[in-house]
Amino acid sequence: MRKEIFGFLVLLLLIAGTYLLAKGEEKQGSDYIPSTAGVIQVTGLVERPYNITYDELSKLPSKEVEAALYCVGEPGKVRKNGTWKGVPLKTVLELAKPTGGTYKVALYASDGFTTDFYLDTVMRDEDIIIAYELNGELITPRIVAPGRWGYKWIKYLTKIELVSYDFKGTWESAGYPDDAYITDQSPGG
Repeated sequence: MRKEIFGFLVLLLLIAGTYLLAKGEEKQGSDYIPSTAGVIQVTGLVERPYNITYDELSKLPSKEVEAALYCVGEPGKVRKNGTWKGVPLKTVLELAKPTGGTYKVALYASDGFTTDFYLDTVMRDEDIIIAYELNGELITPRIVAPGRWGYKWIKYLTKIELVSYDFKGTWESAGYPDDAYITDQSPGG
């Protein structure tokens, strides 16, 4: 009888804990993650490969950009909009010191999604950031690329790899434009 009562109490605690965690994430939004969790690897054609935690990322020089996220599948609908705060992707790459021959920046997410940018694009455009806040709320670090379709705005970012070849991300491999600029000629434009 004691084992059954103990088992029931353990089950009850697990259910209550799961419920409380789910409510906490719901309150913060689907992009919420504690700033002390997670690591992003910076690797590939760099002199100094390194890992950076989400907390360490938030301590680097940051900037804010105003931008709207549009999905190529629903071009007229804004998915997220506001003030994004984060670190320019350029800054993260400069800390690793890209080597000669680097052509692209390959980006990987924990859910298997990938995307890419040309290295020269990232080094010129400081508005491409690894955002960790949206409108003052913590979010899972994600790329914010103003003026580009959402398939460049990779979230759950876990790895940044500098490569010498024409890496194609998930949507780019399916034939979507590599630059992803939103124009009047874009789908739905």
